[in-house]
Amino acid sequence: MNPLFLIPVVLVIAGIIFMVIMNKKHAAAKTEIDLDLERTKYDLHKEEVLKQDFLQLKQWMKGKSIDAYTSGSVPQTKANKVQEVVSDGLKNVALSAVGVKLQRVETECFWVLSGNDLHFFSTDAVGELDEHVIFDNFRIEDAKLEYGGILKSQLGLYSKSSEEYLPKTHIITFNIEGSPLALEIHDRLHYVPDPTDLLNLNKQLLTRAKYQVVGENFVKVLQNKFPNLQLA
Repeated sequence: MNPLFLIPVVLVIAGIIFMVIMNKKHAAAKTEIDLDLERTKYDLHKEEVLKQDFLQLKQWMKGKSIDAYTSGSVPQTKANKVQEVVSDGLKNVALSAVGVKLQRVETECFWVLSGNDLHFFSTDAVGELDEHVIFDNFRIEDAKLEYGGILKSQLGLYSKSSEEYLPKTHIITFNIEGSPLALEIHDRLHYVPDPTDLLNLNKQLLTRAKYQVVGENFVKVLQNKFPNLQLA
């Protein structure tokens, strides 16, 4: 038998062994993260994560306060993904009233609560600021908030293990001159592992925990300031 035929078999076996080892390391690393303990450090994590990983938000806010922040997105479902052009048209008509044309994006979006204003930022393919929409206290007081479930930005099936790291969403719907405008608020910041940390599972999981603590407090801070956004 030609030894070359054995190479794919060896690679498959090596891959399986590697996955088993990494799964065991992942399970061990998870036991070292106490999410409830990290939640008690919200104020610390909010400032630390902002300075270390999301400094662009401070630049985009141009000196305005950042009371809370998290990731966000434009809603997508199996129904409206197929009718993307139509749904985008409705959103753009609604946003034209506030002078902004928000395109359907797959890039990162962010929310920032600053005083009585909500800021929604969308980015381009390289992470630069694309659109900046500001909702003042009058629009927020007329808005509605509902639970949106687990975010599934790509149509398809997800295993239970991967769903653990998908953000849960709240959908905030604004009334823009009679037209509804719905946007998603994530319960955690979007996390992309640093290539240098791919084998450092402890650091990855701790960073994920910090991102979750910062993000999940956004809705709480928002609801405390605007009681009309309490869920029914």
